[in-house]
Amino acid sequence: MTAKWWLSFLLAATLAAPAAAFARPPQRDFLTQTEADKIRDAESANERIKLFLDFAGDRLFRFKRELKLQGKGPRWADFLNDLLDSFSSCVDAATNRISDAISQGEDVRAGIDDVKKRVPGFLADLEKIKKEGVDLKLYQDTLNDTIDDMHEDIKSAEKAEKQLQTNPPKPKPHGGDRR
Repeated sequence: MTAKWWLSFLLAATLAAPAAAFARPPQRDFLTQTEADKIRDAESANERIKLFLDFAGDRLFRFKRELKLQGKGPRWADFLNDLLDSFSSCVDAATNRISDAISQGEDVRAGIDDVKKRVPGFLADLEKIKKEGVDLKLYQDTLNDTIDDMHEDIKSAEKAEKQLQTNPPKPKPHGGDRR
């Protein structure tokens, strides 16, 4: 290859490197490794649902704490939006586990009750933040999306509850024939 080609390649790589340094990092998993291990180790769908809601509550607590501290560092807006996205992902994962468990014939009434009890409280906190939030313009779009998601998650839990009332899970046999 010619020296001219290599020079062009090096120039292009040099110019592209600074742009890549300022790009927003790719979306990471919404669970820490420890949290993912706890989910994996949970014995039942009800336990997984509770864990996801616990993790969501932690994200919301951290979000509210950040608003009080008003960190305002160079990536503060990104951090706030990431916390809201992670919070919403945890709640969505809880409601998705309900749907998955029902399709597999599991009894997830305790998980549904947990969602119906805790998500409205999360929603009330989000609505309060929407009314009184600090620097709202930095995270308003994400907050609005998260509020919409909470409404959908509540509807999903109510729908699942009705589905279980009309078609309760059948008890699984213990032991017996294992082919």
